[in-house]
This record gives sequence, C-alpha cells and structure tokens, in this order.
Amino acid sequence: MRRKWSRRFLIVFGGMALLWIGNFFLSDYLVSREDARVPRDPETGVMVGAEARELGPADASGAVLFVHGYIGAGNNFADVPEQVAKHGWRVRVMRLPGHGTSPREVENVTAAELLKAVQSELAGLRKDCKKVVLVGHSMGGTLCTLAAAEEPVDALILAAPYFAVTYHWYYGLRPETWARAAARLARWGYKGKLFVQVNRKEAKDDIVSYTWAPTRTMLTLSELGAQAQDPETLKLVTCPVLLLHGRGDVAASPQAAEKAFEAMGSTNKQAVWLERSNHHVFWDYDAKEVAEEVLAFLDSIAANNSS
Repeated sequence: MRRKWSRRFLIVFGGMALLWIGNFFLSDYLVSREDARVPRDPETGVMVGAEARELGPADASGAVLFVHGYIGAGNNFADVPEQVAKHGWRVRVMRLPGHGTSPREVENVTAAELLKAVQSELAGLRKDCKKVVLVGHSMGGTLCTLAAAEEPVDALILAAPYFAVTYHWYYGLRPETWARAAARLARWGYKGKLFVQVNRKEAKDDIVSYTWAPTRTMLTLSELGAQAQDPETLKLVTCPVLLLHGRGDVAASPQAAEKAFEAMGSTNKQAVWLERSNHHVFWDYDAKEVAEEVLAFLDSIAANNSS
C-alpha cells in the first residue's frame, strides 16, 4: 500500500514539476517573442499607445491626471483625454512604473511604488494648477482612491475601478486565493486579446496592454485592492466623486465598487451604471455616454470652484 501511494505521489509531484518547468521556459520564451514584435517608439522603447502625454493649455488653472490600470496603458482612455483638453483643462496621461515597456519590468514593482508614482504626478500638477482632478481606470481607480485619501484632490473620477475581482460561482475559491496559488506555481500568466474584457469585440485590437503578466503582480493588485476598500481609508475620500461602472464587468467587481463608493466620505457622489459595457468602458458600447459624463462632471467642478 505504501509503495502504491508513494508511486502516486511521485507521479503527481513529477507532473507538477514538469508543468512548472514548462511554464517557466516556454512562457519566458513567448514573453521575449512578444516583446520583440510589439510596436514601439524607436527612441524611447515605449509601446505605441503607452506613452505619457501632456495635452491642453499649459497655463490652465485646472488639471486632470489620467491613471491607467493593471498592465494597461494610457490609450485605454481612448480619446477622452483629448476631449478634456479641448474643454480647457491641462491634461496629463501618466505611465505607471513597469508599464508600457516589457512585462519583465513590472514584475518587481511594489504597491507602494505605484502609489508613490501617482502622488508624484499629482504633486507636480499641484505646483502649477489651482485644482486637480484624478481619473482612474481599473487599478488606476484603486490608486486614485488611495491618493485622494491621502492628498488634497478637487475631484475623483473612477471608471470601472478595481476593489476586488468579480466573483463567479464556478471559480470555487475567491479569485485572490487563486492568484496566490498561481504566483507560487507559475511565473507568467497569459492575457492576450482573449481576456481583454470589452463587449465591443472590434475594439480589442485597439486596446494596448501586456499580452503576458507576471503572476506575482496579481498579489500586488490584490494588496492595493485591500488597501483601497478599507472603510477607514474610504472615509478620508471627501472630494466630489463620479463612479462609472458596467453592471456586467467581469474583471473589476461592480458589487465591490458600489460598496466602496457608498463608504466614501464625500457628500457629493454620483454613480452611473452602464448597461452595455464590460471592463474597458472607454472603448465599449457606452463610450459616448462615458465621455459625456466625464465632461459634464468636470464642467460642474470648474463651475463650483470658480463660484
């Protein structure tokens, strides 16, 4: 009997070892191949669509900082930054540390480093502008929430913000639990176009993000989500808040976002629930409504601050 169980143990252990080795070497090769073929700026090496950008009048009294999401890029906001700039705002579309170059560079970036980068951008805009608004998508919404809880911010726009992964019954365990297991078993996770969560399928080719993600970074994402949904943190968010979220978002939990939104200390809060959009709300079927809501909210902030 002992020999039988020993043999089974060796088979299972050996299979897991082969799976781990295969994932490490094969996926590492595929990451290198993807890095070699992705379109880049020849001077900076940054992926096309992921560049940090400055838009609008440099002498504007108000500024809007756009913060993209997990393994995403500035292009995930579609043309909304350009529309905001045309409305007279100074616009900064930032590039988070480790993003827009190679997934190898994001692997060891910490939650603290990501938040510090947003705070640094915010402080830079504060020097020249009387008011600053944060716009965050997905993990960018997480970071903007944390920044707004610690720094003076005039308004906060959260587009499909991440506070927790959307749970489905067939997951069995919580997604964050699976993330911890994956980080121990494999170095890389495949995203590709298949897992770009947008209902308007033709938009998938336009949305810039890494094809592969280091599994370790999912732990960083979970850490940020846990920090941002802390009730004591949310009480400190007292600026006006606009939430834009798809009811059918299969990536960032709408339920967790709604709970966090309700716990925020602000007395000026608006929630817009999108019926036709998935996670990438700036590119999905409700994109026009999203842009209109953002611009109207910014107009109200400008009017309130000038009165």
